[in-house]
Amino acid sequence: MLLNEFDFDASGKTLKRFIRSYLEQAQGNAQPITFSHLYLAPSNTGIVAAIDVNGDGVMEGPTDAYGYGHFPGQYAMALLSRFPIQEDRIRTFQHFLWRDMPDAALPDNPTTAKPGDFYSGEELELFRLSSKSHWDVPILVDSTTVHVLAAHPTPAVFDGPEDHNGRRNHDEIRLWADYVDNASYLYDDQGISGGLPPQTRFVIMGDYNADPVDGDSFDHAINQLLGHPLIDASQPPSSQGGVAAALLDDNNPPHRGDPATDTSDFSQNLRIDYVLPSVWGLDIRRSGLFWPTPQDPRYRLVGDGDPVVSSDHRLVWADLRLTHCAPGSNPDQS
Repeated sequence: MLLNEFDFDASGKTLKRFIRSYLEQAQGNAQPITFSHLYLAPSNTGIVAAIDVNGDGVMEGPTDAYGYGHFPGQYAMALLSRFPIQEDRIRTFQHFLWRDMPDAALPDNPTTAKPGDFYSGEELELFRLSSKSHWDVPILVDSTTVHVLAAHPTPAVFDGPEDHNGRRNHDEIRLWADYVDNASYLYDDQGISGGLPPQTRFVIMGDYNADPVDGDSFDHAINQLLGHPLIDASQPPSSQGGVAAALLDDNNPPHRGDPATDTSDFSQNLRIDYVLPSVWGLDIRRSGLFWPTPQDPRYRLVGDGDPVVSSDHRLVWADLRLTHCAPGSNPDQS
């Protein structure tokens, strides 16, 4: 289970208390659940960069951090697993520089003719691509490794005509598209280059802040994953709660996409949270998202978004089955 916007605490004390005091306690008719394995890592949020990130002439505050945050590690991530995590094989991409992505969609100064010049060359020598971090966390499931690829790209809004956040969101999503293609240009925080080798089981998880047809994302950014030949996007999770919310909210603009697949309750409901397995080595048995209708007794857990009861996002889930492949065809298979 991936938790987005869970503040980073290097000791893990906060996360362990959440597990002990909430997940391991029966909630109504729901039975407790135990996650014996945890992963936490630093986030770019709240780390003030030595550059003027938002171009307002001042270098301070949450908008001048590598990722928006009032303190280091705010809005970070946490991964919980019932299966062992292969700690010695984890890769993180917190420090990967945006400029090092070939043909990066760098933000543009609209007052000049030169493309991609919102940041100077000196600033790009410092600017990190990931607004939080990108994690490759290998998990051992019945002697078989499944790589959890976790990230939380920046929202594609809250910027100006340079479209800084929209373009960054696009390239944060692109990082995983290139990673599963084993792109040689990528380097992790340990200096190891490359991505995943062919025929590797993986699941991409997280809040990607990009809808395939609605919203403000740059160049329909999430379609870099949904249309990728190595990623199984054939069964979009859905709920009747999303349909009901779109009908109830008078401020919700008309959808081009199916509101049943929405995962967020904003002024415009969008599909922005994903669980996307590899086409190789994994089968989707079932998938869905937790968004009860107003008639459902569990609706109190999500409410109508005013005020936000638990989150303005909905939990997305998938049941996956390991498939048997030819011996020796997967370097991660025992």
